[in-house]
Amino acid sequence: MMAQRSLFQGESSDDEELDRMEIRMRTRYGENRRRDKGVPIECDCNAKVVVATSLDPVTTEKLFFSCPYEISDGPGQGCGFKRWWTVALCDEFDMIKEETSEMKKDLEAANKRVESQAEKIFLMEKKFETLEKKYESLNKYL
Repeated sequence: MMAQRSLFQGESSDDEELDRMEIRMRTRYGENRRRDKGVPIECDCNAKVVVATSLDPVTTEKLFFSCPYEISDGPGQGCGFKRWWTVALCDEFDMIKEETSEMKKDLEAANKRVESQAEKIFLMEKKFETLEKKYESLNKYL
């Protein structure tokens, strides 16, 4: 039995593009936020990160994300995770720009698919009207 996609001409490339778009959307939005780029949610020991202020004389009062536990708390406590706040935010903005660009491309592809489907519906309606007129004319002879 033929798949429904192959019943109409020229639809396979649209469907392939839609499939690629769905796969990209699932992988992009379904993944956990990476710890090595952007604003972290969890550190390497899977604890929720905290925002801390640097006390170092060189980087006084600069903010950073870190593990809520100290490594000195004992075995299995603390992972030493640290990321500067400004670096994390710059990475996050870059990722948002990339996602926005990809979403615009996905939207354009979806709009093309909608236009293609609308055109197919219009043509099918025309065919239906023609067949309906033929049926009415044949019905006169019965």
